[in-house]
Amino acid sequence: MIDYNPVRVPWQEAMDSLKPALDGYRSHWDRVYIGVTTSPEARWAQHAGNGWNKMRVLYEAFNPSIAKELEQDLIDYARRCNFRVAIENINPGGEGIQSHSRTHCLYVLVGNKQQA
Repeated sequence: MIDYNPVRVPWQEAMDSLKPALDGYRSHWDRVYIGVTTSPEARWAQHAGNGWNKMRVLYEAFNPSIAKELEQDLIDYARRCNFRVAIENINPGGEGIQSHSRTHCLYVLVGNKQQA
């Protein structure tokens, strides 16, 4: 399932909205992964069979360098937070960005919803 509901703010202000969104997912799900893609549908098709329940598109950037910076900043933020659930990212972000595309979507994958 793809939840396409990106934050609609200038990229310089995006982290103020992205951090609380990520915190919310990390407090309700046992698996979290942050990424960037030019095609949310194709990327979800790659991930859906690996135990992920949902993909949420957090931000849509029209420049690959903006997408890379936001992804790296969000991964860095997630690693510095003292949450019970660590993100599953191994790399610092920006490795899969394709500069020839018009749009780049920053997303979060979540899996294994926590029981209340």
